[in-house]
Amino acid sequence: MKYLRRCLKALGWLMLALGGLVAVWLAALVVANWNDDALTEAAQRALQYTPPTEQALEGNGYLILMGLDAPTGGDAIGDAMALGRQRLAREIERRRWVEAHGDRQEGMPPSMPPPHDAGDDVLPTRLRCPAEATDCFARYARHEVEIASLARTQSAVLQRLTGITSAARFSNPAPAYLLAEHAPFGVLVRAHELWLAQASLAWAHGQHLQAMEMARQAVQLRRRLASGADTLLAAMIAIAMQHRELRWLSAASAQGTQSLPAAVTDAIESLLSVPTESLTPALAGEMRFIASAFYLYRTAGLPAEASEEPPAWWQRTFRKPSNLGFLPHHTLNLSVGYQQQVQALSSLPAHQLQTAFSEASRQWAKDGTCSLWLHLRNPVGRCLAAIEAPDYQGYAQRIADIDGYRRLVLLQHRAAAEQVAPPDMPAWLAQSPEALRNPYTLEPMQWDAATRSLVFEGREKQNQNPDQSPTYRIRLRS
Repeated sequence: MKYLRRCLKALGWLMLALGGLVAVWLAALVVANWNDDALTEAAQRALQYTPPTEQALEGNGYLILMGLDAPTGGDAIGDAMALGRQRLAREIERRRWVEAHGDRQEGMPPSMPPPHDAGDDVLPTRLRCPAEATDCFARYARHEVEIASLARTQSAVLQRLTGITSAARFSNPAPAYLLAEHAPFGVLVRAHELWLAQASLAWAHGQHLQAMEMARQAVQLRRRLASGADTLLAAMIAIAMQHRELRWLSAASAQGTQSLPAAVTDAIESLLSVPTESLTPALAGEMRFIASAFYLYRTAGLPAEASEEPPAWWQRTFRKPSNLGFLPHHTLNLSVGYQQQVQALSSLPAHQLQTAFSEASRQWAKDGTCSLWLHLRNPVGRCLAAIEAPDYQGYAQRIADIDGYRRLVLLQHRAAAEQVAPPDMPAWLAQSPEALRNPYTLEPMQWDAATRSLVFEGREKQNQNPDQSPTYRIRLRS
């Protein structure tokens, strides 16, 4: 019993010491997180949204995109812009709700999404050219009657595409927030593909200049989306559209360039010579989207920038346990800072991406370690801010991949124009300029003599390649 009492007494003192240490640690945690930081200039800019003026909306082709699925009536462009304006007004209204109430659904104004099957109405899935098809031109020719019929019934949508490409300006006027509705991209993608299908039929009938004009408009439409729409979703949709364009231009070049008018071959060369648009506008929009999470933090009882009076000390004392280790301003400042780094990294040449992102990721992991022991100040916020930053490398590499495919198709076109024989292809590729080499290695593109194919090894999976392979392959005709 004597030894038992001593053991229990020692255990009691040990528990008391541990309790004291925990109390000291908790006190240090509370003190370290007692005051939040002021928002940086960049964070404040990311939070700001000013509804567009009427002058800014005048002639903005993005309104046509927002209303691309509008019912057909007497004025195809006007009806689309009217629906686009309605959706814009609703999105502004919904953002104001989120600013005030967070993501609470009850009472939130309903969104105005497009019909679920709107894209399939424009071009049914069964008429699309699948990834494993070797000749999309021939496939479209087999469905010529149906495609021609769709072009007539969807003439209003196709007219709206032309309106987008010819609009005086193209920029997204809608606010960024966590529950934002996107434009009807499904309709856009299918209509863009229907345009290319029409161009294939025109080519098959020997109307090469008309086909190239359709292809030029398709490319111009996609470039406007890539440079004017400020979301990562829009950037990835633009990449998907560009893949279809490149596949079309590759098929056109494979038909043989020697018998074509110089205007046609020059047009193909011109369309293929423009580098792929960067991620800069999309990442700028991503920064604003991430910053919009701040509205949820405001409704969690944290101090707002310019609203009510700051809470009294006793209110903060009772509120601290629920937010211990989390500072919304500091978190937002960190998130915006990481996004600025991502923008800088994504602008680097492709051959520098992996090394640069690896070094940055190590630093992000060190700064954002999810540990209450290593970081007393804002440990939860540090973790949240850094956790997604490394994922953006994949987006940057998708841009590099599609640009590598563009280079491959341009090489195919030039090889056909110069009538390069298969045995001479390795030497010809070795002389290719740096702008047409593998963007990751700066080495010449590969030549597979066994399959008579030009090959480029990308880094990211590509849904429009067979088996979603990151390898891009163009088989040259005999």
